[in-house]
Amino acid sequence: MKFWRVTRAVLRRDILAEWRRKEIFITIAMFGLLTVVTFVFAFDPARHAREEILPGSLWTAIFFAGMLGLNRSASKDASDGGLDALISSPADRGALYLGKLASHALFMLVGEAVILVFVIAWFDLDGRHLRWPLFALLLLGTAGFLAVGTIFAVVGQKSRLREVMLPVLLIPVLTPLILAVVEGTAIVLTPGGDRGLQAWMQLAIGFDVLFVAAAFLLYGFVLED
Repeated sequence: MKFWRVTRAVLRRDILAEWRRKEIFITIAMFGLLTVVTFVFAFDPARHAREEILPGSLWTAIFFAGMLGLNRSASKDASDGGLDALISSPADRGALYLGKLASHALFMLVGEAVILVFVIAWFDLDGRHLRWPLFALLLLGTAGFLAVGTIFAVVGQKSRLREVMLPVLLIPVLTPLILAVVEGTAIVLTPGGDRGLQAWMQLAIGFDVLFVAAAFLLYGFVLED
């Protein structure tokens, strides 16, 4: 019970802080929308099939907006003493990690909902596209991204190149997940079946399980290093 109390306490603290400032949500939602709009103007949906441009534009918006959100969260923790409090806390490091992971997931999913509403309207998505595999891929992609990003955001704050370090560390590690969710999304949006979708979803699931477990075990070492 003490383990989960710590997790809930971290989650509650982050939610209350974000409720007052709304910095992370606004960063994720606005940058994500800007990225999608840029892709829309670069690749006119009227002249290209949605499965050609939507998967790349959607996941580019989600991942890069998420990186800005993680950097904003980590820098806020560093500036208001939250990072020092985590380092000096006697609480279980795994519980602290799960609390941060849960808060980041909440902020990301709310931001993604805003982005997805815009994408649905602009690309004229309907029930043929908005099926459970699409939402499963969104959850799997978000979980894997945050599993790695939550721990690398702390690493980045300990570097002099804080704003640059996170994408430098994150993008190479995320390559298998990026491939899985982009290809899976393209299959979901392509008329005529889900051939090959299961393999991409299994890759995303394997990535999530591996990196959530690894980050859970290593978070304490990263905090104290």
